Amino acid sequence: MKKYRPNTKAVVVGLAFMLVGIACWVIKASFIPKGAVFLFSIGMLLICIGGLTLTITAFIAMRKNDLAMNAIIKKQDEERKKEAEKKKQTSAF
Repeated sequence: MKKYRPNTKAVVVGLAFMLVGIACWVIKASFIPKGAVFLFSIGMLLICIGGLTLTITAFIAMRKNDLAMNAIIKKQDEERKKEAEKKKQTSAF
């Protein structure tokens, strides 16, 4: 079975958003403690967007793996049914 992995580009984009969001917080806290309040909200938004990107990417990879596993199980069930029918036919004679 082929194992599907999360899209590398989407993971990098998600992590980049999160790092930029954290950088906004660090800039706000370290360099401009009394001003630039907008950096806090922008940082929070970027962290949330990055986390959402990573979550969606993980769910897509999980769904692809689930569909691949279901296809394998379905194929195995069909093979078992065929073998059971052959055994019934041979045992009847």
